[in-house]
Amino acid sequence: MKLSNIIWFPAALVGLVNAQCPYGHFKPEEPTDTRGVCPMLNTLANHGLLPRNGRDINVNQTVYALNEGLNISPEFGVFLFNAGRLANPNPNATTFNLNHLDRHDFFEHDGSLSRQDAYFGQWSRFNQTVWDWTMASWPGDTLDVQAVSNARAQRQQQSNDTNPEYSLSQLGYIFNVAEGSALISIIGNKTSQTTVKKHVDYLFVNERLPCAVGWQKSEIPITLNDLVDTFIAIAQNPVSGPFPPPDNSTDVFSKKKAKRWNPHLGYF
Repeated sequence: MKLSNIIWFPAALVGLVNAQCPYGHFKPEEPTDTRGVCPMLNTLANHGLLPRNGRDINVNQTVYALNEGLNISPEFGVFLFNAGRLANPNPNATTFNLNHLDRHDFFEHDGSLSRQDAYFGQWSRFNQTVWDWTMASWPGDTLDVQAVSNARAQRQQQSNDTNPEYSLSQLGYIFNVAEGSALISIIGNKTSQTTVKKHVDYLFVNERLPCAVGWQKSEIPITLNDLVDTFIAIAQNPVSGPFPPPDNSTDVFSKKKAKRWNPHLGYF
C-alpha cells in the first residue's frame, strides 16, 4: 500500500464519522478549553456550535447552537442563555463561561445522575462510577417519565445515605428535575415523552451528539413549554418527593430579573 494511502485512510475514517452527524464538526476539548457540569452545553462546544474554548458565550451564540444542534426554539434558547448568565459571578455580565455553571448548589447539585457529590471530590465533570449506577437503574432500552423519575429518586436517596453533607436547595431541585426533563424532551421525543437509552448514554459518556448510534435532532422545534410539560410530569410523579422547604436559593432569579419557577405555581 502506498504511503499516501496509509495517511489518507485514517483521515477518511475521521471524515466519515463526522459526516454521520451534520450538526457542527466534533472535536474533543483541548486542555486549555473550559467545560462544565452541563453535558449538553459541553457537547455543543465540542461540535463547534458554541465557542470551542467554552468562554464568553453570548446570547446569539447560545440561540444558534441550541437551534442548530438540538432544534430548540430561539425563544427557549434566550431563556436558557439567561439561566446560564445567572451563574456568571459578575451581576452585569452579558456572557457566561461553561465552568460558571459549576457553582455548587447553584445549577450543580448533590444527587446528580452523572456527577459525584462535591463532598467526595471533583463534582463538575462526568463520573463513570455514578453513571454506571444510573445506567444499571434503567434496565430497558427506552426511558420514559417513570424511568427517569425512579432513577432520580433512587440517586437522591443514595446520595442522602452516603454523603454526610447532602443538601438539595429549591434551586438545586429545579435544575435536578429540569435535567431529567431534558433527557426526554430534548434528546428524546417530546410528544411520546420517551427517549432512547443508548442515545442518552452516548451523549453523556462522549459529550458528543449521538448521531453515530442513530439519533437525529427533533424535526419539530422544542419549546420551553415542552420542557415544562415533562418537568411537571416528573415533579408530580409519586416517587419524586416534595419540593424542598423555603430557602433563599431562588433569589438569584429576582435579583437578575429572571422568572422564578415552582412546580405547583409555574413561572411567577
